[in-house]
Amino acid sequence: MELTGTTWIVAADGAEARFFAEPMRAGPVHELTDSRMRAGHEDHAPSHQHGTVHERGGVGRHGAGDETSPKQETEDRFLRRVADRLAKAAQHGDYERLVVMAPPHALGVLRQALPPAVAAKLEGSDPHERVKETADDIRRHLHDVRARA
Repeated sequence: MELTGTTWIVAADGAEARFFAEPMRAGPVHELTDSRMRAGHEDHAPSHQHGTVHERGGVGRHGAGDETSPKQETEDRFLRRVADRLAKAAQHGDYERLVVMAPPHALGVLRQALPPAVAAKLEGSDPHERVKETADDIRRHLHDVRARA
């Protein structure tokens, strides 16, 4: 087990991302407060959502293409920005290992958006909402993630 090297832990959902660092394995975890991200106006780009078809003879509604809601598109776009931030930090050598804590959908979007070089640093994940947790809580959850790996 490698004891040296920084592990970054990102706790994210579709609206907020907090970044934590563990400079030495099993050591203290602290929040990188300058890195905190929130979904904002840059995530409200025009939607590519297709129109809806209404049947003339009834109350039925059928989508005309992708059925992703505008809210979901906004959240996914934000999560891709989080993945970009992680990629830039990895290029700068800010961390050696990565752990992602996010609800299942957000976790899937983040994993898919990570470039291969960043995905290779992924040590584990936790499919739960952790954005409001303290650094000490994150440390305990990190221990659990490693125990499952």
